[in-house]
Amino acid sequence: MGIIGFLIVALTDNLFLAMMIVYPIAMNKDFLNGKSIGKRLFGIQVQNLNNQKASEWKSSLRNFLPIIPLDLLFTFVSPTRRIGDRIAQTKIGIETEQNLKTLSSELKKYRINKELIFGIIFGIANIYGLLWLYGIILS
Repeated sequence: MGIIGFLIVALTDNLFLAMMIVYPIAMNKDFLNGKSIGKRLFGIQVQNLNNQKASEWKSSLRNFLPIIPLDLLFTFVSPTRRIGDRIAQTKIGIETEQNLKTLSSELKKYRINKELIFGIIFGIANIYGLLWLYGIILS
């Protein structure tokens, strides 16, 4: 995602555009069966509290940017579940059925749904609001 953002800035010289594209992608990185590329490599998955794959919306909510710094501070208090997991009522669980080799078949079967669309809109609104607030603070 950092490379994508860098390329957008290099091609357009527009940091705002890069953030508006990359941040919603980062928030929704776990949309496909609760797994990002890194989670696939380690055989883990974002799950709801019933050990089922978390929905796209919950996967997006747990990556909400303002809670990330708090997650870093409270890692020592609760190393098993971050604050984002508590807000979204998710956890990280073991999942061995799907890995990088099954990624293409999972993508072929996936159908865009309202939870993914809502997660992307949430990501865009989130970064737009944060950039707006950042602009007010620096003004």
